[in-house]
Amino acid sequence: MVSYVYLLEELPDRPCDSGPWTKIGYSQNPPEWRVNANLKRGNPRTLRLSAVFELNTEREAFDLEQAAHVQFHEFKHEREWFRVSWGEVAEWLRARGFKERVAPIHT
Repeated sequence: MVSYVYLLEELPDRPCDSGPWTKIGYSQNPPEWRVNANLKRGNPRTLRLSAVFELNTEREAFDLEQAAHVQFHEFKHEREWFRVSWGEVAEWLRARGFKERVAPIHT
């Protein structure tokens, strides 16, 4: 079953706010659904789905998400949130041959 690794960016309210903040996650459901269904609840900041990578299986998506967590461990804040730009994580994924889904929907 197709699954996804997604990069969710938390946009600062003010330019002086700390960040950048990126959630590196995976899902069997389209990430747009996941973001709108439950990731925005309880978070007063604006969240934007910045990149989506489509994989053939849930296992591949999980393994890639875990590899990214290891790669960016020094920037880890809480659970799946990292103080690193989504662009840096996306570039790391692209450099390993993973293709970004065409035209991710910003939510």
